Amino acid sequence: MQEDGAPCFSAAERDRRWRHVRELMARDGLDVIVAPPHTGHHDHFSAYTRYLTGLGGYSFELGAVFPLEDAVTAIVVPDVFPEKWRAQQDWVHDIRTSGRAFGDGIIARLKELGLNRSRIGLAGLTGVPRFADGIVAHGFYEKLRQTFPNAVLSDCTHLLDIARYTKGPEEIEFLRGSVAQAEAAIAALRATARPGVTENAVYAAMLAAMVTRGSEVPAMIMWAVGPPETLTCAGPPTPRRLAPGDFMRVEVEGRYAGYCGQVTQMAVLGRVPAAYREQWRIQQEAVALCCDLARPGITLGELAARTEAIANGTPCGIRFLMHGRGLGDDAPIYVFSAGEEIKRWVLEDNASFIIKPMVTREGHTDVVWGDSVVITPGGAQRLGTIEPEILELC
Repeated sequence: MQEDGAPCFSAAERDRRWRHVRELMARDGLDVIVAPPHTGHHDHFSAYTRYLTGLGGYSFELGAVFPLEDAVTAIVVPDVFPEKWRAQQDWVHDIRTSGRAFGDGIIARLKELGLNRSRIGLAGLTGVPRFADGIVAHGFYEKLRQTFPNAVLSDCTHLLDIARYTKGPEEIEFLRGSVAQAEAAIAALRATARPGVTENAVYAAMLAAMVTRGSEVPAMIMWAVGPPETLTCAGPPTPRRLAPGDFMRVEVEGRYAGYCGQVTQMAVLGRVPAAYREQWRIQQEAVALCCDLARPGITLGELAARTEAIANGTPCGIRFLMHGRGLGDDAPIYVFSAGEEIKRWVLEDNASFIIKPMVTREGHTDVVWGDSVVITPGGAQRLGTIEPEILELC
């Protein structure tokens, strides 16, 4: 924690993750990792630079040069002076700005390192969670290729996925802090959502509750509100006034120093219709079983199959939803269905996820609830505290 109260990681956490990343770099023969700036998907795509430097947030652009055996360099947006970034942390001292020509700043540092015949790893080149085409701009890639014609440009996205997969104790506490922010947003929804109140007003109250508790922005609130028969997908809030009988299904992420715990919650403006009680019972059985089975050594494929089997013999079905939590959508992601590679992914101690199996039924809207968890030998332990329920808001 810095003097201004902003949360930051210790030098011990820096050394832990830098050592691990460099072990993976040596394994793959990389001389340096380059992480270009990108603030997409609720700032999730800045995770590579933030993981390596500890710097970022509030959609400020930031690039990183992470050598195998030299000082780490951050290339920052000119709106925030390097002195400001240095005052907020003690991980990185070589902090530079090159206007908004981030590529020029990164290339200048690579030249200093003498990496003309090196193997350069590009973070986010392909296979980025939620963005398979990658986040490395074509212009930047070409500039690197032309400046270093004898270097090998290599994708290191999966390397960083592996590095970020299991969390240190401090990371887990930061996730716990972000879940507390998300739960404050749920409390604001409970307090403000009533017939006649606009969607915008409820959304604003939820966002304010998180920011008041230190959440960075952008912070995701996935918003699906309306009559149950229309509640098929999420969208932005509107000036529409809530009506009796409306369903609300929200996924909320706080951003505690960039870490994104998530809480998934449903509510009804009125009483929960009897037709949905069976779905809710099955959903909670699925959550409980999944949390019990989610121990080191089990694969995501087996976990999904055994969880989905809860609905066998009922009029309902289960869509298995479980994906990594950390500085955004940490790998792996299992959403409804997955390829064989994801199904073979093995859970490890101290990996973190959001677990939120969705229960479907013909003619009904889907029912879902979920919390962020950390994997332990005794099963998945919740990071949140609120009692599972479909909120009845009268």
